[in-house]
This record gives sequence, C-alpha cells and structure tokens, in this order.
Amino acid sequence: MRGARRLLSGTLIVAWAATAAAQTPDLSGTWTLDAGSSRVTSATLGGLIKAGAPETLHITHAANGTVVVESQVNESQSRLYVPNAKTTTPVVPSGSITMTTRWDGRKLVSEGFQESLGGEPVAVKEVFAVGADTRTLTIEISTTVGGTTAASTLVYVPSSGVQPCQKWPTPCK
Repeated sequence: MRGARRLLSGTLIVAWAATAAAQTPDLSGTWTLDAGSSRVTSATLGGLIKAGAPETLHITHAANGTVVVESQVNESQSRLYVPNAKTTTPVVPSGSITMTTRWDGRKLVSEGFQESLGGEPVAVKEVFAVGADTRTLTIEISTTVGGTTAASTLVYVPSSGVQPCQKWPTPCK
C-alpha cells in the first residue's frame, strides 16, 4: 500500500510539473511591431531602444526558462527575464534596470525599477503575452515616476525574415 501511495504521489507530481510546463508559452522568435495595433507612449522597453518601440524583437526562450529579448539596435543591451529571480541590465548611457520576473498563468510578468545617475527611480512593469493562436505577442508596459504613470501596449507579429545588420536602424559595418 505504501509503495502504491508513493508511486501515485510521484505520478501526480510529474503530471503537475508537465501541466505547469505546458501552460508556459514559448515566446521564441523574431517579432515585428504592428504599429497600427500598438499604443506607444514614453513607457518603453528600457535598454533596447532610445525612444519609442523597437521595430523588431528577437526572443530566445531557453530550456532553463530564461527569456532573452534583443532588438535590432546595435548599441542596445539584451534584456534577461529569469523566472523567480532578479536581473539587472545596463541602460545606456548611465543607468540600469533591475527586474524580478514570474509567470502568471500564460503571462510573463516582470516588475522593478530603472535607475539613472541623477534621476529619480522609475517603477517599471512589463507583461509579455502570446495570443492563443501564437500569431501575436502583446507587451504591456507601465512606468511610474513622481506619481505619474505612462502605459504602452506594443503588439508584435511573427517576422517573415530578418534583414541583414547593414539595414538595421544603426547599421553594422
């Protein structure tokens, strides 16, 4: 009887883990901004572009759960989202963004602060969600500084191809 309980208990744990993993969407891919469906304010993805929304995002969803987000701006920094952990990314020219990330159902939620030398810390919340059809990636971003909140909704669709870096907003040589 005890062996059967252990086996049943172990089976339930494995089934629960498989179900939890199945609920976590894969954000991987190259995504292109759908400007007509997006609402862009001053709330942006810190470190990926100086202003506005990146036209293209390259997202890698590693087997260990880490999500790496990059843009097609050569001087940008990659953003790391590590579930149940805190990460810090430099933000050019003189700051950083520190975020704590978690999965909330099928949404990747990251909250923290962007800091710069001589500036007031900015509270940041980013929520990544892939549509059920996997044809859209929506990123909700809100920033709050000095009691004022700005919010953006960035909508991306899968990219059909990646331009060579000579055609990026800041071309390579």
